[in-house]
Amino acid sequence: MKLLALLFFAFFGLSTVKAQCDTEVREAFGGVSSITIYNTYITIGAIADAHVNEVYDAARVKELMGEQTSMLQAVIDMLDKCKVVKSNGLSADDVEYVKDLIVCLQSLKAEAQGLSDYAATQSEDAQNRYNTNRDKAWSEIKTLMGLE
Repeated sequence: MKLLALLFFAFFGLSTVKAQCDTEVREAFGGVSSITIYNTYITIGAIADAHVNEVYDAARVKELMGEQTSMLQAVIDMLDKCKVVKSNGLSADDVEYVKDLIVCLQSLKAEAQGLSDYAATQSEDAQNRYNTNRDKAWSEIKTLMGLE
């Protein structure tokens, strides 16, 4: 009987710890993702400023934006696997957050590509794509982070 009670306590006690850990992991994920999207947005803008002020030439901008787009795509691919509600703790709200995060990362990726294209061509079309996606990304970042 003591063994049964011990097993019962261990199972339900560990379930409580796991639930608390799951909450902490989800909160940490939200924090890390917020930092990621905000810092990526700032990074792309700083590189654009450096290009306009002739600190970075087109080749350097293309290299840096290539790194950004590759990293963003890798994260998008990882998150794409998390877009379904699972029995392991992802709620419908968690899945919606992941979907919204992917949309934001795709906007940041398009912004980076627009900057790369603009640096290479100086075309108005590329500049417009950069600006449009920058505005779109900022709107999505504000929504995800709850900013005004």
